[in-house]
Amino acid sequence: MTSRERTWAKLEGRPSDRLPAHPLFMIYAADLIGESYERYLKDFRILVRGQMVVAERYGADVVSCCSDPWREAADCGTPLRFFDHQPPAALRHVVSCAADLARLKVPDPLGGGRMTDRVRACEEFRRQTNGELVVLGWIEGPLAEAADLRGMNEMLEDIAADPDFAAALMDFAVEMETAFALAQIRAGADMIGIGDAAASLVSPAYYRREVAPREKKVVDAIHAAGAKVRLHICGDTSGKFEAMAATGADFIELDYPVDIARARAAMPGVCLGGNLNPVAGCRDSEPARIMRDLADIHRRAGEPYILSLGCEVPPGTPEANVRAIFEYARSAPRV
Repeated sequence: MTSRERTWAKLEGRPSDRLPAHPLFMIYAADLIGESYERYLKDFRILVRGQMVVAERYGADVVSCCSDPWREAADCGTPLRFFDHQPPAALRHVVSCAADLARLKVPDPLGGGRMTDRVRACEEFRRQTNGELVVLGWIEGPLAEAADLRGMNEMLEDIAADPDFAAALMDFAVEMETAFALAQIRAGADMIGIGDAAASLVSPAYYRREVAPREKKVVDAIHAAGAKVRLHICGDTSGKFEAMAATGADFIELDYPVDIARARAAMPGVCLGGNLNPVAGCRDSEPARIMRDLADIHRRAGEPYILSLGCEVPPGTPEANVRAIFEYARSAPRV
């Protein structure tokens, strides 16, 4: 089976020849090819080269456009500070009031900005992978993007003090992220990752009522365009599992604070991923222990399951530890 065939079989409940391995590599990939993370973020050709080297060296089933959460916000006018070895940071946020939101226009994903660079990465991945590897595009989720535009603390305050404004900001994000996702699919993405990290900071009731339905709108548009969806919410999402499943995401990746057995009980039939602690359980561990821990997570997660960590493979992870992730994928029981 090709990586794409293996992954689609798992997502569709069919037998696969082995466990698909979809860990995220970001800063690690730049380090592997000797590039600064700033250059990795600014030039799609460098990002693609880093991802292809990772796939060839370790046998990953996916190449990923996931890099940082600021592409959409940057194209909306958010000024960024870049660094050599970490993601960029916003120097200020572009939405401070309702008037700012009213003036904001959805940027063209092909308008030449940071969104376009990611679209170009999808095109180049399609050319280089020949349909064998899964090409993973990436967008921010509605709440995460609203927080990128407004500021995290400000957005959380708005949810309590001005819920209509918070909702309007998320609606703008839905429109923008849908356009961005569709541009990546047209360029060659097979699957779109939705990163909605801020969703772990709101109550289960608010997530169920306001956030998950907006995520579902984006998921539905991605499905209508013929691609799959990977939903990743950093942090502890306990109490939100049923609402996450209701988004219709094909693959739900869980962070390490989550009890994955409880998640499975709440989401029967959904393909889960995660949730090894990327630092303590991967970077600072050792190969035999990693293999045992992954086997335990897989057992508690049940099936369907795709191998990944709680978040990205951290920079500085020993090569032997990275190889252990993929060795588990090759040796895990077939289902």
